[in-house]
Amino acid sequence: MELKQFLIMIRKKIVFIILISVLVSITVALGSVFLISPVYEASSTLYIISQKTASEGDVTYNDLLTNQQLVKDYRELIKSKLIVKTALDELKIMDLTPNQLSNRITVSSKNDTRVLEIKVEDTYPVRSAELSNKICEVFISEAKSLAKIDNVNIVDTAEIPETPVKPQPVLYTAIAFIISLMLTLGVFYLLEVINETIKTSEDIETYLDLNVLGTIPSFNIR
Repeated sequence: MELKQFLIMIRKKIVFIILISVLVSITVALGSVFLISPVYEASSTLYIISQKTASEGDVTYNDLLTNQQLVKDYRELIKSKLIVKTALDELKIMDLTPNQLSNRITVSSKNDTRVLEIKVEDTYPVRSAELSNKICEVFISEAKSLAKIDNVNIVDTAEIPETPVKPQPVLYTAIAFIISLMLTLGVFYLLEVINETIKTSEDIETYLDLNVLGTIPSFNIR
């Protein structure tokens, strides 16, 4: 199919293409609002510093490498079963398993520094803040007993989030509209390609390899 024919096809079916895309978008928007439970996210921050840096004040290249490795280790420790299970037990949360909570935790280094941000997602805003703070507390306590180190401090405690981070109806609706629009165009294009009905004189030349001697115009006679 040539580009000109494709554009003509779109012009003829533009109403159906837009209507289908709009209906899909509305369905996704309503579903994200009424069917998906809101998810809240609370975050707290920790600051990590090596014992040598804290005592002597001189930072060497090896100290920086050591601190970077500690940050990577602490990322894994924070999400470990020991930490999350202890946090759940102390908060007396029974409807979450350690694996479920671990999947809801995001640990990241802020701007490649020794400041770790611990984000926790939960369907309850208060509980998300409680979990984030408790995980920090448990991690500091366990780090002292496991590694015999005392180089982690809480910088910011988590606050109760006011608005959910999920779902995002506007984003979902926009994505649904774009995807449905592209799929609808693809379906109509495919149907037009596999349709072998001869409609124009160009179709005769293209599909039958015959020359058109003339055409008879249609008249609307009443």
